[in-house]
Amino acid sequence: MLKIAITGALSTGKHHLASSLERALKDAGRDAQVAVTDPPASSGSAAGHTSHTGYGLTLLCGLESAEAARQAADQSIRSALAAAGTAYCVLYGSAPQRLEQALAAVERLLPGSPLRQQAPAGKSKAWVWVCDKCSDPACEHRLLSDLLAQRAAY
Repeated sequence: MLKIAITGALSTGKHHLASSLERALKDAGRDAQVAVTDPPASSGSAAGHTSHTGYGLTLLCGLESAEAARQAADQSIRSALAAAGTAYCVLYGSAPQRLEQALAAVERLLPGSPLRQQAPAGKSKAWVWVCDKCSDPACEHRLLSDLLAQRAAY
């Protein structure tokens, strides 16, 4: 059974994503356990490291706004995951887009029948450039743009 951890700063939709993902996996007949986990401690304490031990997949709900307090919390979570050596996928967008990205991440771990709805034949999506360090092509660019705009406002 695949154990999936979902984490993120406050108000990033992690609880909604967890229930939607669990329902989609159950409907697809996949044996997986989805849990919303507390963000790991950024202090490097052992307690922070154990919160993601035993999970086969960790999903981080990324920020959609440039609010400074939430950015600090997001960066703290990312730093703690990196310090613990936990690989993670960052999810952005609306609730349906995040679910689609989460299902794609699960598909990579559990090959077999697709979990996501495939586009009808002849209606392929346009090619999208992807960063070499990120699972979402616009996320780092969006974060950088938000930070630069915030800096310019001061």
